Amino acid sequence: MGQTQEGGILKTMSWDDELWRKLKDAISPMPPFIRKKALKMIIEASEDFAQERGAEIVEEEDLVRAAREKVPDLVRQSVMDALAEQGIRTNGLM
Repeated sequence: MGQTQEGGILKTMSWDDELWRKLKDAISPMPPFIRKKALKMIIEASEDFAQERGAEIVEEEDLVRAAREKVPDLVRQSVMDALAEQGIRTNGLM
């Protein structure tokens, strides 16, 4: 798949549509500067993890792993809580 722009954010892989919506909803309350940087970081890491699995589509486990391992400590818990509020299972996935 080629690169696609989603609201100014570059994705290089396909994402589960529901998962993409949940991610955007989860980070939308963040201040704009933090939100854009966090989204970029999470997208890149999620896609890297999906590629490591040999997957063609980013799934929940990739997103949770990216949030857990790549988001800075300062905002990690708030990101994980926001994902959980959107129904993403943040516990027990690796």
